Amino acid sequence: MDLDVEALRDAVIDVALRGGEMLRQRFGSASRVRTKSSRYDLVTEADEAIEAELTAYVRRQFPDHAVVGEEDVSRRVLSGQAASRQGAVAQAAEGREWEWLIDPIDGTTNFIHGLPIVATSVAVMYRDEVLAGAVFNPMQDELFVAVRRHGATLNGRPLRVSTEEVLAESLLATGFQYDAVEGRRLNVELFRVVLNEARNVRAIGSAALSLCYVGAGRLSGFWELRLGPWDLAAGALVVREAGGRLSRLDGSPFDIWQPSVVATNGRIHDQLVALLRQASAGA
Repeated sequence: MDLDVEALRDAVIDVALRGGEMLRQRFGSASRVRTKSSRYDLVTEADEAIEAELTAYVRRQFPDHAVVGEEDVSRRVLSGQAASRQGAVAQAAEGREWEWLIDPIDGTTNFIHGLPIVATSVAVMYRDEVLAGAVFNPMQDELFVAVRRHGATLNGRPLRVSTEEVLAESLLATGFQYDAVEGRRLNVELFRVVLNEARNVRAIGSAALSLCYVGAGRLSGFWELRLGPWDLAAGALVVREAGGRLSRLDGSPFDIWQPSVVATNGRIHDQLVALLRQASAGA
């Protein structure tokens, strides 16, 4: 590898702060709102402009690194350049050992409606392993950073997950994606089942921030069914480095290239996974 720990941390922070500042400047003035896979899957001029600027910046700083951005991947699929999202990611990665995963605005719907729960999420990988990540919400001036085996921080302060032992005392979060093929919202039945067992469940509207909130102890757990690697990479590293636990929905090992995630403080993980399995079987 050609970057040390400090350099990795500084690099992801630099890119996340740059993206967040552009997000801040555009907040409250969303323009050119378009749909992607469905009328609920939105993209704005700001998403595209921020991603393009960050991609160009990373390539100038690290010309040997690949950049995988959410909007670039969507564009490749919708234009027919790639047959699937997986194929588009492979195209963007170009087989390089170093990859950057960038989500310019995680929480685009929040952004469009002026809800200040939005973030730029950035992660850097080496040979498919996430080494460092940063998630920056410029509207609340919160910068979450994690480096593999070196912990997670919020604005420089170390993070630890919460201490709840049971679901009944746990505040959770989730999201409700739309399946364009089936023409319905996903996760509604699972939400109903979990809501009856947990203290409460929130829909934050940003997967990256929801994961960071688990790492910060604000949430005991989070699950979602269909996310991209740019949604997951940085926030999942924050959870892990803050002492939390990650898996897929069925309890199998977590993988940023797979769409489902369960992230918890570790203490309630088996309870939540068992409940989600039960709810999925009955859905």
